[in-house]
Amino acid sequence: MDRFTAMSVFVRVVEAGNFSKAADSLDMPKPTVTRMIQALEAGLKVKLLQRTTRSVNVTPEGATYYERVVLLLADLAEIEASTTQALVRPSGRIRVEAAVALGTQVLVPALPSFYEAYPDIEIEFGIGNRTPDMFSEGVDCAIRVGEIAEQSLIARHIGNFRFVSAATPRYLKRNGTPSSPNELSEGHTLVGLVSPESTRPLAFEFLKDGEHIEVEPKRRLLLTDTNAYLAAGLAGVGIVQAPSFAVHPLVAQGRLVEVLPDWRTPIVPISIVYAPNRYMSAKVRVFIDWVLALFKRDPQLQIPQ
Repeated sequence: MDRFTAMSVFVRVVEAGNFSKAADSLDMPKPTVTRMIQALEAGLKVKLLQRTTRSVNVTPEGATYYERVVLLLADLAEIEASTTQALVRPSGRIRVEAAVALGTQVLVPALPSFYEAYPDIEIEFGIGNRTPDMFSEGVDCAIRVGEIAEQSLIARHIGNFRFVSAATPRYLKRNGTPSSPNELSEGHTLVGLVSPESTRPLAFEFLKDGEHIEVEPKRRLLLTDTNAYLAAGLAGVGIVQAPSFAVHPLVAQGRLVEVLPDWRTPIVPISIVYAPNRYMSAKVRVFIDWVLALFKRDPQLQIPQ
């Protein structure tokens, strides 16, 4: 048995809380994970985990072993990352999570350049607006928008963006172009984007010369997905307020027209986050470096605060 592989499996079982989740995140059959833990315990001659039909609990000896193994694996990953071969040709699978708009508009379209540089890395990309448990789900890193609430994660600020209000030329021809946010409540349809943390649509926000105006969208159409939200705007359903990096290409194509350009919205930060006790392998390190470079090159993702 590869002792280091068994140690990595043990760490995943502890963090996931059960064998099934650990097996899924490692892309291993559950019986294989079970056998590796049993062999590890047999070799150490100590019980590391207490198993029940529903959960896995760490024994006191297992908790001590976990703390030491995490440090050992971190050192091993650092050694791997420092070798020329690992840096030049890292390989293996990583799991990444990203918000819908960033994933579909920025990250996924740029992946060919990443694969050209690192052809031996496989990516399992989760695109969604939920906030996964990075420990239990085995997520290596995540690109998130807004403030990061979890104090247990390392968060690196990688960019900023604003929201931009826009509608189709046909919609504006039919309904008129508003000259003030106060006009949006009468004679205009605002398409609502529902926050993943609540069931209420996000208010349209506008800032100018110290004045802050919020306009609540009507409930004619509410959407929970950013792609569907932009599709509604492109269909001419109403005015949308979406991330600038997603709206500006459509404005440049003439498919949307920005409305109220003199009014701004609050800055939204973008961060890449990862767990501090996750040993960062070369494959994760180069992916994070690639994301940093990708965002740095895009002026729509580097709007100054």
